Amino acid sequence: MEIEEPGMRERKKMRTRLAIESATVDLALERGYDAVTIEAIAERADITSRTFFNHFADKDDALLGIPRDQDAEQAPFPATLSATTPFGLGLELLRSFLVLLDDEMFALDRGRRQIIRDHPRLLVRELEKLMFVEDSVTAYLDTALGTLGIAEGRDRTDQALAVTVTLTSIMRLTMTLWTRESDGTPEASSPQEHLTTSFDNAVAMITSLTTDGTSK
Repeated sequence: MEIEEPGMRERKKMRTRLAIESATVDLALERGYDAVTIEAIAERADITSRTFFNHFADKDDALLGIPRDQDAEQAPFPATLSATTPFGLGLELLRSFLVLLDDEMFALDRGRRQIIRDHPRLLVRELEKLMFVEDSVTAYLDTALGTLGIAEGRDRTDQALAVTVTLTSIMRLTMTLWTRESDGTPEASSPQEHLTTSFDNAVAMITSLTTDGTSK
């Protein structure tokens, strides 16, 4: 599976954004979200306030990781996928995303979710972000399904959406299992291992519901 590597300028931009997101989450956990200011975030991230606004519209977007120039074309989608079934394509895509993540980003997500739980108003913006991601993944998979010989049209788009929604659930289960178990010990399972467990559980459940054509 081939993954396009971002250029030096794009990598620098990604590092700056991650520093801003991390600073926002860390400060919110330390001081309480309402007490966090743009100036404090900029100081913690070792940037200027102007640089902050070059990347994010406000502290809500910085916390949630929603950049000003959010664009589906910039998402790190694989250039090619090798799976031969619709769900296989989706799982391969999900694995490609997990490879790009590290412990710092998982810890960032864990802190972010804690803050969102304490400030429900952020859920609206978070849902908007998730909808954008879902639409982007569905559009990518729709095109990928064409490589399997599936004709373009409503049916193919619906298949892509079904795969996306299923993968979203599996990813959520993966993150929940990883967060619940992860304690920094060598014995803790990796996110990739939890993905395999989540996938196997999902397949077993779906199989049990469809083996005889009816739910049991």
